[in-house]
Amino acid sequence: MNLSYPPVIGIDWGNSSRRAYLLDRQGQLMGQHIDDKGSLHHANEFEDALVELLEMWALRQADVVMSGMVGSREGWLETPYLRAGQGLDKLSEGLCEVRCKRRELAQIRCRIVPGLCYTDSDGLPDVMRGEETQVYGALLQGASDGWLVLPGKHSKWVRLHEGAVCELESYMTGELYDLLGHQGSLASLTILRQHDCARFEAGLERARTCAAALTHEIFTCRALVVTDHMPAIHAASYLSGLLIGAELQDMRKRLTNPSAPVHIIASMHLAQRYAQALEYFDIPFKLWDPDQVYLTALRALTNLEPSIANDNYRELVAVA
Repeated sequence: MNLSYPPVIGIDWGNSSRRAYLLDRQGQLMGQHIDDKGSLHHANEFEDALVELLEMWALRQADVVMSGMVGSREGWLETPYLRAGQGLDKLSEGLCEVRCKRRELAQIRCRIVPGLCYTDSDGLPDVMRGEETQVYGALLQGASDGWLVLPGKHSKWVRLHEGAVCELESYMTGELYDLLGHQGSLASLTILRQHDCARFEAGLERARTCAAALTHEIFTCRALVVTDHMPAIHAASYLSGLLIGAELQDMRKRLTNPSAPVHIIASMHLAQRYAQALEYFDIPFKLWDPDQVYLTALRALTNLEPSIANDNYRELVAVA
């Protein structure tokens, strides 16, 4: 690797985990690393965590571009938000320089991608950090105007129009599922879990057809188990179906073009759940590899050769 042209490191730095990618100056992926050193660190610990990563790859020079909660108020450096309606190609103009103190980082250039902020017609704001980078990569890879969903701790629904995000809706689906499954009256029921497609779809159906409040429907998960109408081992599947189903039921009114696919950008596990749910709701979808769309955006943000990005890109599956 020619260090007269330092390599690029992209870090998708979330609250609980960190995904790092090492690219040479031709845009080729040279290494990848995942760990649990999330952004819930004190400011000085971010530098320590970065030094450890550089030592692992034996690097003294690098161009580091970070996205995600590392740029939040609780992160390393709070970065401004790109406004919805601005082209996503403006992300590169908004990269924020981070001043590092440790001498090991003297030849390391560190920048953080801005998040994105949207305000709805009622004046209520919505925000995302990290997902905007993946959306940018999908756009560069040809994602058409329409809706994308990025499931996770907070599920993000993003509407693209002419190269810009024009609408954003966030749901705390993943966080609720995690909290309900580890605390409170449902926790003891979901210790042992076995995914059951039928129970998952039963939860989807209940969310799709029932007008009762979601908090009531969540309690039925417990009631079904303690009255022996459902095995405890399937409670997590039913709960997952309820929560994802409620999310989709709310989003359906915004999906005005029934033939337009929803673009799913997620890990394989979450992508499969959302694909099953969208299919159950008769909503077409298309799956995208989250690593590849991220790498496409990283190459664009650091001015690496775009043709390399196209050569390395792969789509998971065609339209369902």
